[in-house]
Amino acid sequence: MKTLFAILLAGTILLSIMAALACAIHEGGHYLAARFFGKRLKFRFAWGRFGVPRFVWNMPVFYQCEMWKAKVIAAAGFGAELFAAVVLLAAWHEFGRWYAGVAVAHLAAYRWYAGDASDFRWFRRG
Repeated sequence: MKTLFAILLAGTILLSIMAALACAIHEGGHYLAARFFGKRLKFRFAWGRFGVPRFVWNMPVFYQCEMWKAKVIAAAGFGAELFAAVVLLAAWHEFGRWYAGVAVAHLAAYRWYAGDASDFRWFRRG
């Protein structure tokens, strides 16, 4: 029983570390993309649907002809996460598998818990 408990505890700790790392990389991707365009993002803590903790930010103001920049900033979060997954898989396979699993699970679950602060809302027409 001690071995099973130790395995479960280690797995829980590892998943928690991966989730925190995925959050930092995701939000860092948004931040770096905004900085590339000369803008700053201010993050604030919020609760998503189903009680999921998250960081949200307001999109910087762009002219209508520059709205493509808003799409780049919105896509940069998951882009950074998936890029980090590829790098980690290549550099440190065991760690990378855990991280890639968390990043893919985050992408799959995102639409259900993000609510009005979804990164994908910048890609809707209208």
